[in-house]
Amino acid sequence: MRLLVVFLAVPMLLLSAPKQHRSEPKGPLVHVAGGTILGVQRGNIAIFEGIPFAAPPVGPLRWREPQPAAPWPGVRDATTASRPCMQNVAGTDNFIEPLAAAYGVTYTPQTLQPSEDCLYLNIWTPSLQTGNHLPVMVWLHGGSNRVGSGSEPGYDGSILTSRGVIAVTINYRLGAMGFFTHPELTEESPHHSSGNYGLLDQIAALQWVQQNIAAFGGDATNVTLFGESAGSIDATTLMTSTLTKNLFRRVIAESGPAFGLEPERTVAQMQPLGLAVGEEALKGKPGSQIQALRSLPATQVADIENRLIASQFKGDDPNASVVDGWVLQQSPAKAFASGNVEPVDLLAGFNAREIAAFRVVEAEAARKSSQPVPKTSFSEKLKQFADLARPLYGNWTNLAVATYTARIVLHGTPAVDQASNDILIACPDGAEAALVTSAGQHAYLYRFDRSVPGKGESDLGAFHSLELPYVFGTFQARSFSWLPFNTTDQKLSQIIQSYWTNFAKSGDPNGQGLPHWSPWNISQELFVVFSQSGEAVPQQNFSPSFCHLAPDRLKRQLVSY
Repeated sequence: MRLLVVFLAVPMLLLSAPKQHRSEPKGPLVHVAGGTILGVQRGNIAIFEGIPFAAPPVGPLRWREPQPAAPWPGVRDATTASRPCMQNVAGTDNFIEPLAAAYGVTYTPQTLQPSEDCLYLNIWTPSLQTGNHLPVMVWLHGGSNRVGSGSEPGYDGSILTSRGVIAVTINYRLGAMGFFTHPELTEESPHHSSGNYGLLDQIAALQWVQQNIAAFGGDATNVTLFGESAGSIDATTLMTSTLTKNLFRRVIAESGPAFGLEPERTVAQMQPLGLAVGEEALKGKPGSQIQALRSLPATQVADIENRLIASQFKGDDPNASVVDGWVLQQSPAKAFASGNVEPVDLLAGFNAREIAAFRVVEAEAARKSSQPVPKTSFSEKLKQFADLARPLYGNWTNLAVATYTARIVLHGTPAVDQASNDILIACPDGAEAALVTSAGQHAYLYRFDRSVPGKGESDLGAFHSLELPYVFGTFQARSFSWLPFNTTDQKLSQIIQSYWTNFAKSGDPNGQGLPHWSPWNISQELFVVFSQSGEAVPQQNFSPSFCHLAPDRLKRQLVSY
């Protein structure tokens, strides 16, 4: 009887016990290679942050091509961005602070917590239906390939996404972790290559997008790669890599051509710096330099490299891509000249006074420095100027430099800005447009003239990076909220976002209510000016003085550099 009572009591107890409710995830779920991720829904936009697209490049994976991310059990939280890649702890704030000061605003840099474990991306999407085939825009941040991240508030993709595209921002290895060349690395590589790890990260992210973006409602066959400054240079450089075949369909390049800013370097040319860094790491002891360098903290490696550049390797830029025979089989200039580029459409342009920002930043750095800043003589500056101009200007170089010099003597700083813009960015942008068009694709060029009224306007004008809050609609983001934007800026932002997203959708930036933006042609050199009044103004005759953009001439001129 007791057993019967017990048997009857157990089910009664179970029925009367509190019911256990399974916790349902509060947010959108998406299954990607590696597992399931949980995002957050904000209005009509689903946001996923900190998604790994490659394994952490730490320990033995430092200075190796990115490896697949390890799968994870259960649901991975994707509601928080990752840490930025290794860089100066002030990041891009070192650039922004002096610009804000020029406008009379105190800007306090934030301290970052960078990490080598940083190969993650972020996604904003208006729809998670796999059949929607939405166009995809993948952003490469700027920062001289030394600082920055895809998670900066100024790169919030929400507003672009509201226009019917998917926005993706990525991190990639920077500085000594992303662009380090060494004979031992070249030898251990199955591709006999070293130096382009940052570019390889960008390629790995694009491959991840190809594999996974359909789960976010995206169309893997309709990807636009866009970037600013170093991100723009990298984007147009990737057009020349055989590793990027079918990874993107279009490129938007803001303030950074693939060639023209400096000569392209090879692995052999950059290895002496790497050897010097390795020698200091070993401190006279026998053994593998790379093994010693992989055992050091990343910050210490960067410190050694920076010290050696300042003392022995002053002409070297270790934060740029190198011709390695694998990622880049030839310089971007030669690739464009020979037609060895991916068949993609291009939208490219620059700001009216790019160099003004760097002049202000360098002046502030010199003021703060306890060390005397070495000065370059005027004749040395002229030679550097001529060396940079010669690949595109050819026989016109000396006349161009003499003309710009006379203008600088007469008009001072604004003439310096104009000369720098013409030679370093405008002429190379025009050359890219001419060669892309010659290869059968479409190219659209712009100039961003809008400057923000205020104390710093006369010194800075339309300075480098100013277009960013217009593109992303992030005027309130910390990086640029110190500028006194007004309704003119809001209007111009709407126009630019429409052009950018229209281009991403179809390859044609034009749309209802927009001034017509004609593609490049050699006879008229058509382009659009984003004017001080906040309008888009179609114009022609883009090329600066002495910059001759006939494709046949460009091909002959560039193939020798």
